[in-house]
Amino acid sequence: MNNFLYKLSIINQLSESQLDESVMICIRGYVDSPSVDAMTGGNKSLEGPLFRAMIRACQLAGRVYIATVNDTGAIAGLALWFPPGKVLWQNDAQRNLGFNQFLASLSPKTREWWINTYSGPALASFIETALSPHTVESSWYLNCICVDPKYQHQGIATNLIKMVEQQAMTTSILALCTDTDDNVAVYKALHFQYKGEAPLPTPEDEYINVHCFTKPGARV
Repeated sequence: MNNFLYKLSIINQLSESQLDESVMICIRGYVDSPSVDAMTGGNKSLEGPLFRAMIRACQLAGRVYIATVNDTGAIAGLALWFPPGKVLWQNDAQRNLGFNQFLASLSPKTREWWINTYSGPALASFIETALSPHTVESSWYLNCICVDPKYQHQGIATNLIKMVEQQAMTTSILALCTDTDDNVAVYKALHFQYKGEAPLPTPEDEYINVHCFTKPGARV
């Protein structure tokens, strides 16, 4: 990593300017994500509140990993990881950090999709089957990873994953899901084990293929 031009850090509390910067990186990095389009009901103005709620919840219950440019301190990428026993929007304390407001801003149709489909038993059942019925208890789960497009293809995402891989205890695994074929190829190249896919209905009655992966921690 001698030629790696970025500093990797765990951030307990982002400043407001860093939070704004991180939200914009997510918006730019997930511009073609079918899942984000479904989660916002196609409303681009809700992408910022969605990512802001995710990051703030992760600051409370998970761990925010960032890569900053050595020369400028600008955030180049970030990853939102939840350790074993923790999940995104698990309780009111997390949901009150922007998620409830985001949910209230959705159209009734998209809000119903969140409650009955996305957060419902169908996807949860698939994830438990594809990964493990004990995923929450045994996994470091990657909810979001994003690199600003102008800094991509420089090993940032790989190193943000390796940070957690090296910290995972002997009983832990890394787990994640993705919605694009490009990312499937990336995670396979990083030696994640492909666990299967499931069609997730969208609010518009289309389908997104959700692909699941796991990888043992470095010392397993």
